[in-house]
Amino acid sequence: MKNYIRTLLFTLLICLPLTTMAAENIAVFGETSEDTSTTQTQTKTPVELVSQTVEQLVVSCKTLPNAADVYVGQLQSIEVPAQVEPNQLFDVKVKIQNTGNTTWFSSTSGCPGQPTTYLGTSRNKDRESLFHAPTVFGNTQWLKSNRIFMQTARVDPQGIAEFTFVAHAPSEPGIYREYFAPVAEGKAWIEDKAEFKFDIIVGNPEIDENILRYTRDILMSINITDPKFIGNKKIIIDISEQRMYLKLGAMTLKSFPISTGTTRTPTPIGTTSIHFKQEVRVAHSSPHYIMPKFMQFRSGGYGIHALPSLANDRGVFWREALNHIGTRRSHGCVRLLPNDANFTYDFADVGMPVQVVW
Repeated sequence: MKNYIRTLLFTLLICLPLTTMAAENIAVFGETSEDTSTTQTQTKTPVELVSQTVEQLVVSCKTLPNAADVYVGQLQSIEVPAQVEPNQLFDVKVKIQNTGNTTWFSSTSGCPGQPTTYLGTSRNKDRESLFHAPTVFGNTQWLKSNRIFMQTARVDPQGIAEFTFVAHAPSEPGIYREYFAPVAEGKAWIEDKAEFKFDIIVGNPEIDENILRYTRDILMSINITDPKFIGNKKIIIDISEQRMYLKLGAMTLKSFPISTGTTRTPTPIGTTSIHFKQEVRVAHSSPHYIMPKFMQFRSGGYGIHALPSLANDRGVFWREALNHIGTRRSHGCVRLLPNDANFTYDFADVGMPVQVVW
């Protein structure tokens, strides 16, 4: 029995420091710490949480040769709060899969001969982000106002890149939008399915659902509840430039390349309005063109619509229309690329002015 007690005490003495060390580690990386007298809650700031995710691994810098490097990706997830207070710091976590054939390297990879991959501000590229959190706030993972470090040191094809950073909310209440895409510096922007955006409510702004609907794809970082985005809407079609302009008051919200009527079948000049809207319109006369997102703006069948197609030609006519966007090719209608037509259809209201100019 005495030998058993001695063994038990010796075991406790050996294990006690290890148990204490484990508890200390939990206190460092968890949310609570505990001593013999009381329990204290430790709230980690976004900067502290982000700083703990920085990867400090030694990685291989070797890559397999490719006939041609393909930089593409697929957004997997994004974690961002729905609402924050003005000037609040908050953390954003993004995961993007490398679906190309080329390895991505971070600035911490230790591979100076390889292009560094960051998150960059997109639409428009390389502008200053409204959510930039400079180093005065600590280790926020921003290289500068339009670049964010990638935490994963090396991302091989089919691997997952992690970007965890701190954002700084603007000082004015509103609904703010931001666009990001990975960029292999000096090589390529990794857009398409890797590009993403998020909307964040800052404070308690007044929200107009109609404004949100037609500003959903605005190509810049903005406060979409700002008063300058509230005004009379109008479409201007410039035949000489082959461009359409969506106006909101005095501001040009967006512009798109178009195809208007030929010299034999011109698009009539003048000011009219949107008469009606149809998700898909099929022409009554042969060859029965299919026209998505159709909006008639003048009697006689003149409309604004997405690239037309024919039912049984295996896309030949649609591709022809695509190749001639930006030139005068239609029978008088105004053709748009599919995504541009979607935006215009959401933007336009029945009765809204349409002005065709030369």
